[in-house]
Amino acid sequence: MKLKFSDVHELTELPWFSHDEQGRIVLSEPERIGPIIDFHAHLGFAIFFSPALDLRRSTPETLHNFPMRGVPVDLSLESGLNLEMHQPGRVVRQYMQSMVSNRGDQATHTVPNLQAEMALMNVEQTVVMAIDFPFGAQNSGAYLRAMRGEKNLIPFVAVNPLKPGWEARMDRLVAAGARGLKIHPYSEFMTSDHPLIISMLRRWARTGLPVQFHTAFNSIAPGFLQLLSRMESFEKALRTFPEITFVLGHAGMDFYEKAVEYADTYHNVYLEIDGQPPENLYRIFEKVDHSRILFGSDWPFFPIALPLAKALIGTDGDDALRRKVFYDNAATLLESYSHAGVACV
Repeated sequence: MKLKFSDVHELTELPWFSHDEQGRIVLSEPERIGPIIDFHAHLGFAIFFSPALDLRRSTPETLHNFPMRGVPVDLSLESGLNLEMHQPGRVVRQYMQSMVSNRGDQATHTVPNLQAEMALMNVEQTVVMAIDFPFGAQNSGAYLRAMRGEKNLIPFVAVNPLKPGWEARMDRLVAAGARGLKIHPYSEFMTSDHPLIISMLRRWARTGLPVQFHTAFNSIAPGFLQLLSRMESFEKALRTFPEITFVLGHAGMDFYEKAVEYADTYHNVYLEIDGQPPENLYRIFEKVDHSRILFGSDWPFFPIALPLAKALIGTDGDDALRRKVFYDNAATLLESYSHAGVACV
């Protein structure tokens, strides 16, 4: 099957996508694919001391970090590597802008824009993950407020243990409706086996809610980020807290084999597969319990169609596997935690 395209819009050459009357890429036969739950997305980030974003604002288009046009798509590559090869430094520049401004691409990463793209791709629910630094703007509270009343959006919050008063903040976020915790080594400025992270997880375990890690890195990541997110740093948490369900975001990127090893060793571990190329997905599907694999997009870094194309190729010919990865596993996991989140308050 074809894996290289001139841009995201050319994915319509695959059998699952087409363009609608407005020229938007859409899932062609949603009833054949079935509903989808996306277990990894974000809204716009306010970083450090930038002005607050209007996360309820609708804009004419979403400006993804991986542009819809003008960037060649190679589905055989991890998505971040694909972007960096053709537009080096783009993501870093976007982050730098978001430190001082509420304009630019991140201003289009809003609730209505996410929901509009979900509708085009038959995504029924999306798990939306905040990332917070120890100082400056705090996205978790903003996300919860922006998603209030939106039943198709599931909020995962961030709690940075370098920020004084993080314990009380955790309690407030859970009481306000958090349904999970996102841990990102880059924003915590520490590895996930650091004593502060372990202390935070010990308190989080009382909530009965899941945790999703950002895991690993692709081959073009700077060295200091590689040190923070190396795969070996996650095992201590997986081993120490068997009562917590852990989701390994990106399924370990280039180091997916280590993520597979963890999923095989620890039965509280799920793999979220956004960005993984089909060849890696075949190996993951071969070795990992199919009930512990989750689809994710990492929107708005990537248009939903990009990781969806990879997962559709990877599950082609196996409808039962596709149903589990796209919907059943996430639905079961979310339902199992629907009444949790009260114990720590």
